[in-house]
Amino acid sequence: MSQSIENIVKNDIYLEGKMLEKIAIGEYTPNMASTTLWKSNVDYAINSFFINEDIKISKSHFNICGLLDGYSIVNYNSRLLDYGLHHISYVLLSDNEPLIQRYAKLRYQKGKNAELSMDEMVLEGESAIWCNTIQFFMSNDNVGVERNLNIIETKTSHMGSKKVWDLMKDDYEFYKALHATDKARIEEILDKLVSPKIHKKRNDNVVLSQYISLPALGYAKLAWRKGIEVEVHSPLVPKELLPIEPLISYEVPYDFL
Repeated sequence: MSQSIENIVKNDIYLEGKMLEKIAIGEYTPNMASTTLWKSNVDYAINSFFINEDIKISKSHFNICGLLDGYSIVNYNSRLLDYGLHHISYVLLSDNEPLIQRYAKLRYQKGKNAELSMDEMVLEGESAIWCNTIQFFMSNDNVGVERNLNIIETKTSHMGSKKVWDLMKDDYEFYKALHATDKARIEEILDKLVSPKIHKKRNDNVVLSQYISLPALGYAKLAWRKGIEVEVHSPLVPKELLPIEPLISYEVPYDFL
């Protein structure tokens, strides 16, 4: 590993401090700093769990990641849900049910940054459909899940390059298996997602990829939320993060949140 998570966290703390100073004096808007703050809290969460062995602090930082996502989508119409499978995975790992239910309702709107709304993009079979399907699982909306599975099969699978579909078809198979509560099939797909070849394709952060595999970890957590206690044969999906154990309270450390 070329750089340790501990050293990355030290740098994150420095950058976070500078960002908050700039926000306080009006030099930066919160939106200008949100990506840096989000990345810092991901690093803090991983460091807290794997290095400091403090799952509570880890969940607190996952929660902050979700708050930052919501802030960016609601206030700046961010389109992160077009590509945000990692983002939504961290929200699930927080175990903060009120946040998870709010997150399930997040949509970008037609207007700034978007020629179509997120809901319209989903109906067209565009990339937002992946996060949106997870949102439906989060809110136990089976009708929405079934609609999206049909769209993926009839539209999304025929769009774009074969290379992209080959990468994402495991996600589709996972959604189908989860909807059918097929534990054996879910575990088969998760084991495939953490295989070295696919893990490398789906996890390009050279440091974080040493600790976790996404979206496999988020998908395993989603299965546990549905009462399907899957087991994944990989340290990249830590079993300690899978049970649903919310914190008594969650810190909101930034005034703008």
